[in-house]
Amino acid sequence: MKSKMSRVMIIVLTLGFAGHVSAKPLSIYDIQYTVEADGISPENGNIIDCFGGIVTHKWSGSRPRLVIQDTHAQEWSAIQVKSSDPGAFNSVNVGDWIYLTNVLVEEFKGTTFLQYQSENNPDFTIISTNNPLPKPLIVSINEIAAPMEGVDTWIVPDHIAEKYESMLIEVIDVHIQGTGYGKAYDNYSLTSNADPNLTCWVSDYMNNDKDKGLIYHPLVAIDQDFCGVIGILEQYTAESDDIYYDYYQLLTIETESFIVAQIADLDGDCDVDFDDYCIFMDAWMVFEGR
Repeated sequence: MKSKMSRVMIIVLTLGFAGHVSAKPLSIYDIQYTVEADGISPENGNIIDCFGGIVTHKWSGSRPRLVIQDTHAQEWSAIQVKSSDPGAFNSVNVGDWIYLTNVLVEEFKGTTFLQYQSENNPDFTIISTNNPLPKPLIVSINEIAAPMEGVDTWIVPDHIAEKYESMLIEVIDVHIQGTGYGKAYDNYSLTSNADPNLTCWVSDYMNNDKDKGLIYHPLVAIDQDFCGVIGILEQYTAESDDIYYDYYQLLTIETESFIVAQIADLDGDCDVDFDDYCIFMDAWMVFEGR
């Protein structure tokens, strides 16, 4: 593994300096990490090269996006890449590790993006393919808490969730409390089954398995329980004369983002393991009269 990683880094460094003059390539952590209260990247406005990461999601909306995550960091380790060219990422697949050159770091509605703009002569190189995706990081709902609501305002009390921006994360043991929240009325609230005071917001607009004519994925229904919900965290913020919003939303990406209880989960702990087998065997022994 070490020798393979060394070869990859050599390739990356070679690509970073061959035929292209730029600043030292940056990791996603270098771009995302900030001590600013509003979460703005220290590289905002700069054109940079990025060592990149594994593509965890590919979305072909009005402006195609990639979400990439660097497995070398636990936090501040993911970022979205956006292009105005519908075919820009046709050759890229989920699981590819890509390296990017000449991309603009830009804050857009609270989220840090790498803008793949033609005027900057951007490029990317696929370093490796079929990489396993990073395991979603389990976070407490209070770390990505829903905003406080007012009249045309939705505001989070702080930005402790910023370190998880664009990362694959998971909240566990939750149910859907309500729908129709947020600036676009497409958010729904997930509430902890363990603590009803803990709630976060979710949206399905980047879910590849959602019908484009629907607002929500078919599994979304009020009072629906989930063992867990997986998604990509996005900040959404803007201000005008009559509206102000600044909140985080968990973006589901596929049907598998919703983890439902399984029939064989006999102890109700949202997994199937030896404990469930023991319960089954005990019941079988009773049934057999042993």
